[in-house]
Amino acid sequence: MINAIKYSDMSFEPQFTPLVNEAYEQAKALLGNLPEDVDIVFTDQGASELMGVGGFAESADQINLCIQKGFRNRELQWRNLYGTVMHESFHLQQGFTFDKAPFTALESSIYEGCAVVFEREYSESSVEYADYSRNTDEQLQSWADEIESVGTRYFEDTETWERWAFYHPEYDQQWIIYKVGSWMVDRVLRENQLQILDLQNSSAQQILSRVKAL
Repeated sequence: MINAIKYSDMSFEPQFTPLVNEAYEQAKALLGNLPEDVDIVFTDQGASELMGVGGFAESADQINLCIQKGFRNRELQWRNLYGTVMHESFHLQQGFTFDKAPFTALESSIYEGCAVVFEREYSESSVEYADYSRNTDEQLQSWADEIESVGTRYFEDTETWERWAFYHPEYDQQWIIYKVGSWMVDRVLRENQLQILDLQNSSAQQILSRVKAL
């Protein structure tokens, strides 16, 4: 179950704790290495304007969540919150947590891709931020090659992180890390006839070794 250890707004956030607990229990039923209890910290920074929520895997037993007040679509926000908890739970399962940083940008992309696919498959979240359907394979591969060259600067330099994770001004593109990661993970699953749960105990490097060249 969850332990909500901190709220940033006691008049708003406690209403979401039952849903957060429900999502975490669902993740535990699907994944094999989650802690029985996890701490939840509600923060006032990090919510996406697109999703109305944001999440962050702080450590093996702590997830930070941010829920935007006044989001335009309450029902969508609740669905996205459920999906966010599922997403961050997959990070806990794979050990992709901030206290274990730095990771390379390419490793981060793979871990984000795995969590996106899990979120997409096992929740009703829109996962719009990781939709790569309007991008060509050639474009995504080009971005993947660039991401590989970034290395651990992704964790060590805020501007680099923001460019690839949120908005790349030169390319006028959002969420590149997530789109590339989802694209690569979907390829691994398709080409190896796997389901996302088959990757829950795999490292990013193990998953990358299954990616076939275009």
